[in-house]
Amino acid sequence: MKKILFILLFAIPNAMAQMQLMKPIICDKAELILGALIGQGQELPTWIGRGDGEDTSQTTILVNEKTKTWTIVQFEKGRACVLGSGVGSRPIFTGPVL
Repeated sequence: MKKILFILLFAIPNAMAQMQLMKPIICDKAELILGALIGQGQELPTWIGRGDGEDTSQTTILVNEKTKTWTIVQFEKGRACVLGSGVGSRPIFTGPVL
């Protein structure tokens, strides 16, 4: 019984925590990435955040409200990398406008 409890509490969560997601990240000149997302995808920036400390990058979420597509892009020194994208976005916070 103690062995089963140990496995359930420590071994399985530890194995799950070490799983890595392997996916391609596309990087290019920031003008090209933004041009494609804004011009062709008609996605507009809805959120931006800056890195902390030595990380001088900026990360932006772009969304097309009509098609519900979204893209997360990280910028650094004139380059941009697409970290993720998808369909079916929806706002989850409908509080006061800041």
